[in-house]
Amino acid sequence: MIAAFKTFFTVGSSLVRLLPLTALLLSPLSTASQAQATYAGSHTCQTCHAKEFQQWQGSHHDWAMREANASSVLGDFNNATFSHQGVTTSFTRNDGQYFVRTQGADGKYQQFQIAYTFGAEPLQQYLIGFPNGRYQALTIAWDSRAAEQGGQRWYQLMPNDLGQPGESLHWTGVYYNWNTQCAACHSTGLQENYSQSTNSYNSTWAEINVSCESCHGPGSAHSSDPKLPLPVAYSPQLQWVIAEGTDIAQPAGDPHAGSKIEIESCAGCHSRRAKISADAVNNHQPETELLDHYQPQTLRAGLYHADGQIQEEVYVYGSFIQSKMHQRGVRCSNCHEPHSLELKAPGNKVCADCHAPETYDSPKHHFHTPADSAGAQCVNCHMPSTTYMGVDTRRDHSMRIPNPTMAESIGAPNACNSCHQNKTNAWASSAISIWLQLQPDTSDNQPSHYGETIAAGRARQQGAGLQLTELANNTSINSIARATALGLLQYYPSQASYKTARQQLSDNDPMVRLGALETLQFLPLLQRWADISPMLQDQVKAVRLEASRLLLGDGRLSAAYVDEYMDALLLRADRPNGQLAIASAYLAQGLYKQADSAFEHALVLDPLNNVAINNFADSLRAQGQHQQALDLLVKSNKAIPDDPMLLHALGLAQFRRQQPALESLRRAAELQPDNSRYSYVYAVALNSQGKTQQAIDILSEALVIHPLDRDLLIALVTFNRDRGELGQARAFARQLVERFPGDSGAMQLLNSL
Repeated sequence: MIAAFKTFFTVGSSLVRLLPLTALLLSPLSTASQAQATYAGSHTCQTCHAKEFQQWQGSHHDWAMREANASSVLGDFNNATFSHQGVTTSFTRNDGQYFVRTQGADGKYQQFQIAYTFGAEPLQQYLIGFPNGRYQALTIAWDSRAAEQGGQRWYQLMPNDLGQPGESLHWTGVYYNWNTQCAACHSTGLQENYSQSTNSYNSTWAEINVSCESCHGPGSAHSSDPKLPLPVAYSPQLQWVIAEGTDIAQPAGDPHAGSKIEIESCAGCHSRRAKISADAVNNHQPETELLDHYQPQTLRAGLYHADGQIQEEVYVYGSFIQSKMHQRGVRCSNCHEPHSLELKAPGNKVCADCHAPETYDSPKHHFHTPADSAGAQCVNCHMPSTTYMGVDTRRDHSMRIPNPTMAESIGAPNACNSCHQNKTNAWASSAISIWLQLQPDTSDNQPSHYGETIAAGRARQQGAGLQLTELANNTSINSIARATALGLLQYYPSQASYKTARQQLSDNDPMVRLGALETLQFLPLLQRWADISPMLQDQVKAVRLEASRLLLGDGRLSAAYVDEYMDALLLRADRPNGQLAIASAYLAQGLYKQADSAFEHALVLDPLNNVAINNFADSLRAQGQHQQALDLLVKSNKAIPDDPMLLHALGLAQFRRQQPALESLRRAAELQPDNSRYSYVYAVALNSQGKTQQAIDILSEALVIHPLDRDLLIALVTFNRDRGELGQARAFARQLVERFPGDSGAMQLLNSL
């Protein structure tokens, strides 16, 4: 389904849960056979695989996208109306066709024909075609749940974020565009076919929905000769057995090789990732890695809570690879029937295949009665849910033990309070401690969790660099957490973080190697070559691309690597943030005109994109076009009033052109007090105009919010020193030394006073 994502990583299916998998033992196709294979269509699979075909029919994959007709449209088109924020939309049908009357991009009411349905349960969206090859999803969706569950109604997907006509978050805008947002994972063999020169699409698919070949790859060779394997080779599941006297099942063999292929096949759609290959999902060489085609997102703030629990719409892969299940070799089809996508057993029985019910499905373990109560259900404690798109409830697949104490300390959700909503984390922590004390051989002293380290790193806490280093080097921790720690280490440049990054460049997991490269961003460009250039030979494409990105602008980087990197970026040329990445790459190479063209195209796609405007103005300034930069910012601040980023940029541009700038800088600092840089720059500007006391007041207020901001403290020292308040200057200098004990510059500043 389509949701409004303004981030670089906006992919995946939001209705579909898991991709179908086969239990056939197959060997990979040869490269020649793979290249010759084409899409045969699901109807060719039906003859030999009738059972699997029948299971697939009616599944979420089958319903992923359909032509709009009486059998597919679930919403009320019997002259129904829906009003939201002053806009009244009506839904009608005529002669077997379905129509909606609502505001278009120009703000005028028009009638649009529904071309396709999108998904089925718990909601259904509707796609409308436009002459330039675009299909747009209405932001009004049909709640297909039963009426007693609150369904059978029209509702607004983003009730508090309704874009106005002409804006990117309007249903006609780029963030509700089917071609770029969701098409690749809702249809089989999708080719986007975007033309940047005309800003249009000629998108095609092999099949309209998620059919057999979405998961098994093009099957023409196999359908002609069943002895030939399919492109994507899945191994049969191993038997997991709970041995006598044990509580948890063990596999009859090594499950990891088979689980990797299966999970990475699913991850093509069920992950938050960037596409770096032109191949359609699962239409690529069988020996390749997931990171040859996609770059998964790590545990970024805003996407995941610090402990790795899902926050934004991140799908399943990123949470599942954090789990002990993944480490043990459990795969998607251990729990989900691969063609119908249903759970293999209802309720706790799906867990009982591997976890002895007499031990785990018991009040002695979960402390809840009766047996069918919400608290007695495994998933409610170990897979808490988050609701997206208003009605779509999804389970966190990291399968963690609830930890109310940590949740309280890092601001993460706690599964206990999902049910006990009128209780506190402290109450939940106390209750767990009491329960555990009643059991022999248990303790409520849970080991430290990487969430505490990631939270400290995000907050730029003093000492977090050491914690992040320890996490990055801990090979017993999952790769996505280690990669996240490495990414955060870029904000803690030191000999220890540098040594850690160099060490992890040789880690077996490509995601960890990517994180190590991210750490090395703190190195100046001229110092990067020795450490990073060997990674240009990495077998995994995502690692090579990141190495190329970090070396752009170094004359020793060959054109072949630059071209490979730019080709990957161009796959996202129809997205505003894709154009921003393209512009950034051109800027790194000193190609300002090409960068400016990318900024301009980003603003064609999203006219009110504040990052594009800000960076475009910076590019113009770097070229000496100060007045053009100022004109752009003045115009943009009229179109987007009260945007702190643009106000701050405007103030800087006004200052450079010797125009009054304090008002713009003041408003930026007041509108976004959590951005210490805005307060710092405003204070510097005040001080430059002789308003030193006011500047000190601004800095002092900001320091309360950002006590570890080095720039704020140094400014407070120097401003007080320069006006003769040496006592105050010394007091702030002592704070600086206390908070940054290894900073020789801070000690020198104190000694100078």
